[in-house]
Amino acid sequence: LITGTLCDNCGSHFQKLRTLLDAAGIQYHLNPRLVRGFDYYTKTVFEVLAGDLGAQNALCGGGRYDGLVEECGGSSTPGIGFAAGMERLLMVLNSRGLLPELSQKPHIYLAPLGEEAQLKAFVLSIKLREAGWIVESDFQSRSLKSQLKLANKLGAAIVGVIGEDELAKGQVLIRKMATSEQQTIALSELEEFLERECRK
Repeated sequence: LITGTLCDNCGSHFQKLRTLLDAAGIQYHLNPRLVRGFDYYTKTVFEVLAGDLGAQNALCGGGRYDGLVEECGGSSTPGIGFAAGMERLLMVLNSRGLLPELSQKPHIYLAPLGEEAQLKAFVLSIKLREAGWIVESDFQSRSLKSQLKLANKLGAAIVGVIGEDELAKGQVLIRKMATSEQQTIALSELEEFLERECRK
């Protein structure tokens, strides 16, 4: 078996790895017959298994490939990596109740009216998404009525209308979809408004 033919360097490395795994409390099973499908692996290869998937129980597998970068023309660089099966991961997470409930309903739907407003909504959408908000918007020049219907269909809590007047004044007309209540606020206050209304 391969574990009986390791060189001194590989044997020492393998023992150190096992010591680290033990110290971290990570359970593992030593399989001297485990092989991976590529010949560039060096020293350690591994698989992560799930006991509740039957015969196809490998969630991911990988190993070290310390010589791969050098083989490709680069400098000698240590490396490690793995490939995972997303479907199997999802199955295991779901069976163990670990999948989070993801809400794709937008916090706000930006309804621009006109090309200049579309550009403003585009930039604003990027800024809000970077801050963690779920944002939808229209770039097909739909009417306000059509956009409100779409926002309602998507389940948006708030619609922000940006028309010519709002654009000229640096404002946005806010409409709360649940109550049809409307108010105008400065564009610079929109994030603060969302914090107040959506994260109560």
